[in-house]
Amino acid sequence: MEKVINKLSSFNFEERMEALESIVYLIKNQGIVKYEKQFPYDNMHIHSFHSFNYKNWSPSRIVLEAYRYGLKHIGIVDFDTIAATEEAHIASKKIGVPTITGLETRVYVSFFAGRVINSPGEPGICYINGLGFTKFPPPGTQAEKIYKNLHFIASRRNKIVVDKLNQFLSPVKIDYEKDVLPLSPSHNPTERHIIKAYVEKAESILEKGESKFWADILKIPVVDVEKMKEQKPGDFMEKLRSVLVKNGGPGYVQPEPETFPAITDFIRMIEDCGGIIVGNWLDGTTDVEKNSEELLDFMLSLGIKIMNIIPERNWNISDPEEKAKKAKNLEEFLTTCKKKNIPVICGTEMNKYGQPFVDNYETPELKKHLEWFEKSVLQLFATTYN
Repeated sequence: MEKVINKLSSFNFEERMEALESIVYLIKNQGIVKYEKQFPYDNMHIHSFHSFNYKNWSPSRIVLEAYRYGLKHIGIVDFDTIAATEEAHIASKKIGVPTITGLETRVYVSFFAGRVINSPGEPGICYINGLGFTKFPPPGTQAEKIYKNLHFIASRRNKIVVDKLNQFLSPVKIDYEKDVLPLSPSHNPTERHIIKAYVEKAESILEKGESKFWADILKIPVVDVEKMKEQKPGDFMEKLRSVLVKNGGPGYVQPEPETFPAITDFIRMIEDCGGIIVGNWLDGTTDVEKNSEELLDFMLSLGIKIMNIIPERNWNISDPEEKAKKAKNLEEFLTTCKKKNIPVICGTEMNKYGQPFVDNYETPELKKHLEWFEKSVLQLFATTYN
């Protein structure tokens, strides 16, 4: 059974579809049972391996896990691509978990030029989602042009990151086409794929000297590197990403407004494809997000009538002072959304190592809003598939 389940994450589409048929047969014949602990909730923002999923799960595997966990609905949202759409809808029908698909990207918002929205350290740049795709943008349309440009922008940026890091990390160098692109089944790699490629390259050429190499880069003792790699490999990868490619790192590429589509163009593309635009809220600490009223009024003015959050950013925090601050921000944001009757959906992403498959809706910060979250999901599905 586990072999069949693992085949759901093959990079070969035909193999995944064959495995899916076997999974459906096993479900019908009680060969695959649900987990003992059930979670009758929703996860409306989870990335598949078409962008980055730290467990390397395909759209089919995500839908299967939703079934096994007892989720009511699932939403698959990948960076800069809707490659998950066809497979997710097939799996949804066969396994029986209502599924919605879409993409997440970054756009330029001239209204907030000079102010940080929800992309830390990057004024005027905004993460935003489009949900409810049932097809690719029609060939030859403006929507297709904008969609293809998302991939072009991401690819160009990735190549610049690799060029910068090849100089900084020499003799550990990678080839973008040979070492990075094959890590994504739809050739849509992210920063985390790039970091993975460097780690694998270092292992292959440095052998015993690998730990010292990374210790020098991270400026921590060798023993700490070895301990992290053995006990918490995900933390190791995230620390490398933070040091190497985030703001201030040697591989960081400062975004420029002209390299991103305008938010109005992105909205037009989503609408042309029959989708729904969904705004993203980070944690209430940025210049724009500190004023929920201003942010939400702007979203409403563009026709964005639903918001998405990743709740763990606001309550699952070890530092008590930071947790209290961000939990308060979350409460204020949700209160404002309710006042303006703006639906709010939640997700866990799973594109960062260690993120859960299901949010903990029993935590006090979320439990009081559970009814609102569930109502929001039902409204989203009713609007999308009406």
